[in-house]
Amino acid sequence: MNVQIIQSEPIPVVMLRHTGPYDQLAPKFEQLWGWVTANGVPVQRTLGIYWDNPEFTPSHQLRSAACVEVPVGFSLGDTGGLALEVQHLPGGEYATYRYIGPYEAMEPVYGQLINHIENTLGRGISDNPAFEVYVNDPSDTPADQLITDIYMPLS
Repeated sequence: MNVQIIQSEPIPVVMLRHTGPYDQLAPKFEQLWGWVTANGVPVQRTLGIYWDNPEFTPSHQLRSAACVEVPVGFSLGDTGGLALEVQHLPGGEYATYRYIGPYEAMEPVYGQLINHIENTLGRGISDNPAFEVYVNDPSDTPADQLITDIYMPLS
């Protein structure tokens, strides 16, 4: 596994939270992007945040969020009735891994990444959430060519 360790500054995001199975987060991204487009939001990257490990948390209790990275100091204005929040992803050390392929096939990659972090690198996972950066757009990219950068927080 080609895993890199990076130091990240806090990342300002606009988020739309979701509770439930991770594979049901897509409609939140659609709502978020509808708002982004309607309001001309200066988006830098699209991210997904994942707080819980599905091996230990029941699927109906999994916490995640659809996010866009925004400039520091961004304020929401009209949310169009959506429960949007401006937050900061915590800064710190992250193990990163670039995955290429369909989103539906990512679950085993997380297990491999965690195993690599704990057993090969001898590091632990912190309580901060993991997040994904979506490098290309699934609306115009074949599923087997989707690029996702996974960020796993280190303790």
